[in-house]
Amino acid sequence: MIRKLIVILLTGTLCLIGITPVLAKGYATLAEYEKLTGNRIEKFNEAPMLRTLVAAGKLPPVEERLPEKDDIYVVEPIEKIGQYGGTIRTTTLTPEGYGDDNNLSIFTSPVKPTPDASSFIPEVAKDLVPSADYTVWTIHLRRGMKWSDGHPFTADDIMFWYEDVLLNKELTPIIGVPWKEKGEGLVKVEKVDDYTVKFKFPTPRPYFINRATHMGAWDLYLPKHYLKQFHPKYTPEKELEKKVKEAGFDNWWELFGKMNSHVWGQSTNPDRPTLAPYVMVQKTADRRVWQRNPYYWKVDTAGNQLPYLDGIVTKIVTNLEVVQGMIISGEIDFAGMQATIENYPMYKRNEKKGNYRIVLWTSGMGSDVIYMVNLTHRDPILRKIFQDVRFRRALSLAINRQEINRKIYFGKAQPRQYTNIESSQYFEPEFATAYIEYNPERAKALLNEMGLFDKDGDGFLERPDGKKLGFTIEYYEIETPKKPNVELVSQYWREIGIDVKVKPISGELAGQRAPANLMDCCLWHGDKATDVLFPIQPQFRVPTAPGWERTIWPAWARWFQTDGEAGEEPPDNIKELHNWWKKMLKEPDLQKRIELGKKILRSQAENLWCIGTIGKSPYPIILNKNLRNFPETGLWVWDTSWSCTRDPSQIFFEK
Repeated sequence: MIRKLIVILLTGTLCLIGITPVLAKGYATLAEYEKLTGNRIEKFNEAPMLRTLVAAGKLPPVEERLPEKDDIYVVEPIEKIGQYGGTIRTTTLTPEGYGDDNNLSIFTSPVKPTPDASSFIPEVAKDLVPSADYTVWTIHLRRGMKWSDGHPFTADDIMFWYEDVLLNKELTPIIGVPWKEKGEGLVKVEKVDDYTVKFKFPTPRPYFINRATHMGAWDLYLPKHYLKQFHPKYTPEKELEKKVKEAGFDNWWELFGKMNSHVWGQSTNPDRPTLAPYVMVQKTADRRVWQRNPYYWKVDTAGNQLPYLDGIVTKIVTNLEVVQGMIISGEIDFAGMQATIENYPMYKRNEKKGNYRIVLWTSGMGSDVIYMVNLTHRDPILRKIFQDVRFRRALSLAINRQEINRKIYFGKAQPRQYTNIESSQYFEPEFATAYIEYNPERAKALLNEMGLFDKDGDGFLERPDGKKLGFTIEYYEIETPKKPNVELVSQYWREIGIDVKVKPISGELAGQRAPANLMDCCLWHGDKATDVLFPIQPQFRVPTAPGWERTIWPAWARWFQTDGEAGEEPPDNIKELHNWWKKMLKEPDLQKRIELGKKILRSQAENLWCIGTIGKSPYPIILNKNLRNFPETGLWVWDTSWSCTRDPSQIFFEK
């Protein structure tokens, strides 16, 4: 077993982008593995269930299912070479959405982040190379790579997405960022050969590689050989009409969408081929069943085709409490999405009985819970109060972060303002400490300075119109510990004279109210705080577009989104903030990009567009005691697609 760490190089990419290369396990290709280690993989092995199919003539030999030898992706196991067999049990709360099955199987993007989210590793692409001015990006695919049904994966699958989906007005009525911006031409995608594609942009796109970490089988390449049967360009009109009618749809593009259904690229249509390590074979009202992909394109350092596990069974459950019961009773082999730090003592008490172990990763959030008052509120008096920076600073100073850390995180986290995490090249220490001291007296003084006083002695401040000063925090409970956090924070704010009410709502209702500018205040978790997503999705620091998870500036964001045709024109300082971001997106010079990024983060630290609470918090992940090759540490955050950067196809049951 090779134990040294190897720098994964995307040829020319890391030095051109200017990101400091980090050490990461894994190898872009078998050719690189052999060159860097001196070890040759002469023979390939496969799971017993696949050997049986090969012997029966139902599958070609493993050598024919893998990519061309030099282009195979080699995974260096975290602990040891694994053993084949076993089915892992997981859960999800969302019948059509993501769960821990996706956590074990979704990453099929061109590149993926390194574990600390500071750089990138080749994934589906063996190489992703920019031109010197970042206007052209060239993707080199792995030769001989195949979809899960054995059909070749080639440049034609990218061209199908570009020519027949992106450019089809019925499938894509509006082409948006990153493919087209107002006043600029559309990206041009050109096939060089079967395994090489060029993306040509009218202006520099230094962050295209960042976008490539969160796009793939749902937004860059699609299985043309399967989906073309639902597309009018390739299927006769009468034949397609019959399929549409039989499926119960009115239009072909509805059928196409159904057949292309996925969760972050992992197909949820059992008939649609995938590039992921597992293929969905069954989907019912109460469970999803996955089986290993016989054409998966990764092997371990002994030449064993991954994944080691035979499959995944995911139970669809009704609520979070049911999941907690399943965890402590040992009914789940892997729990990440629904494990919570509040329940950590309970997990520890039941560890032996449930036959599991707990690993504590670190939240990759800039802050576990962030609060956002509505700066474009429909009530002009509340709007004026919310827009006064003294009010937001007072809210921050009134939060007892040490108490939150002690009561929710057992003292294992850190009081922190919302900003990028420490591994970010845009990070400065003062961004994380801005206005985080607990000083309710100073908070009250700032409110009094604004002319807000308790005139009637009821314990609450009055607004300029004589009404009691108060607002409602609406929130959707998911991922980080939001309920206990908001219970504490709302009490802190009541103690400085603000009549704060708390209202839990569904994700669907949040999706209606927040973009429509109907909320007073909301909260969410402060992700997008790494170098992976901050540059391209800074919506908690810059008004980019209205969103269901934020209520900072919906009317201003709508104005920017529509080029002034809707929403409300923002003040000059907000326009400047947005302009920094737009410049940053197209600036070829790394140092200038970093300077612009720091301006954005400094603005957040000074203005507190959103208010952070606790960061660097522990995140519990529950593993069956016999599961191996899962790392003891890592970042648990959407930016890195949770555990997917760590090649979970190498997880196995130790017998």
